[in-house]
Amino acid sequence: MRRLVLFTCLVLVSTMVLAQEKRKYSDHYYKRTAQFEQEAPITSNDIVMLGDSLTEGGDWDEYFKDILPQGTRIINRGIVGDDAPGIYDRLHQILPANPKKIFFLCGVNDISHHITVDSIMIDIERVVSTIVESCPNTTLYIQSLLPFNEPHCKYKSMKGKTHTVKNVNARLRKLAKKYNLEFIWLYDKFTAPNSRNLDMVFTTDGLHINEAGYKIWSRTLRKYIK
Repeated sequence: MRRLVLFTCLVLVSTMVLAQEKRKYSDHYYKRTAQFEQEAPITSNDIVMLGDSLTEGGDWDEYFKDILPQGTRIINRGIVGDDAPGIYDRLHQILPANPKKIFFLCGVNDISHHITVDSIMIDIERVVSTIVESCPNTTLYIQSLLPFNEPHCKYKSMKGKTHTVKNVNARLRKLAKKYNLEFIWLYDKFTAPNSRNLDMVFTTDGLHINEAGYKIWSRTLRKYIK
């Protein structure tokens, strides 16, 4: 009897460990990726917005409805909390379609994990190189990270990371040049006057942007969307 109980406990523990190993990301990540599977397939005429919570929070179809060519949709593939490894693990939901354009924004959550800039860039380059190699007819845009407001940021994991954002942006610019890609500089459009902090008129929590922020962002992208 004792052996049976012990065996049962080992099975339960093993099952829990395997479940944890399979679920590398947040519940929201898996909910979103499952939702993507239920949506109409991406086509080669579509534009994909790929990134984290900043991307997920945008109403991209609405922002560009007046300039989108007929038959072109904007597909929001942002996921709250996502990072470069998470994005890499879901590229299979996007790349087979060879979308017309991909606007890629990633790095803030990676920074919050307290890993080195070199490690962050290795993960980001893996995403970029995979897109470039898999979709030679897709126009890929790398967007700079937005600033955040460290004194007013509600996320403790971002404390002391203002300079890291600057360093990652410099490396993103070099990465875009390496692959001959367009680099879209967003950072300065969101900073407070004479500061490297996100202007509080664009945010409520010091990191995520409000509708005023999305207006600035979408206005910047309009010439690339057409």
